Amino acid sequence: LEGMTASLAEELKDKNILVNTLSPGMVDTKSFPKPPGRKGVRSAESVEDGLFTILESGMTGHYLHVDELDEARGKGLDDSIAMKPIRENVFLS
Repeated sequence: LEGMTASLAEELKDKNILVNTLSPGMVDTKSFPKPPGRKGVRSAESVEDGLFTILESGMTGHYLHVDELDEARGKGLDDSIAMKPIRENVFLS
């Protein structure tokens, strides 16, 4: 998925279309509840925060793992620190 994201981001950047990937991890929802206190479980609100972080970033060709965003915020760091560029090698013919 990240390779496809990088390819689409490269192909569409001149059209001002941003393409990124959001990795929510395990999410505690009513449909799929997780045990309370289980490590690595995110809330729906954390995923929403991740989505808005991507939308507001203006970046393309990046991925965001929601747990890394939560960790950055817990340390008082800027949200952009959690946005990681996808680095794919360019294929030459």
